[in-house]
Amino acid sequence: MSSLNVLRYSALALGVVVGLKTDINLQCSAKKHVEEDAYQKQVALVKEAKAEWAKLHPPKVTKSTTATEVNLEDPNLDYAAVILNAVESLKST
Repeated sequence: MSSLNVLRYSALALGVVVGLKTDINLQCSAKKHVEEDAYQKQVALVKEAKAEWAKLHPPKVTKSTTATEVNLEDPNLDYAAVILNAVESLKST
């Protein structure tokens, strides 16, 4: 009879251990799910803020200088842009 009790209590202890392990795993996955939801909300908020900022601050349109528009007397002349446009025009021909 004592071996039956040992077997019975061993099964009970095993069930308790497995139940605790399962409970801990479920709590951990629920916590990760809550953290992931909070992170996704922050990502969505950042995307929304970037879109709103882009709407409020439109990109500046730069005037491209072509070979016909080059004024060497202009003090604000961007020599690098003139050279790059000349190189691009040579590549396109």
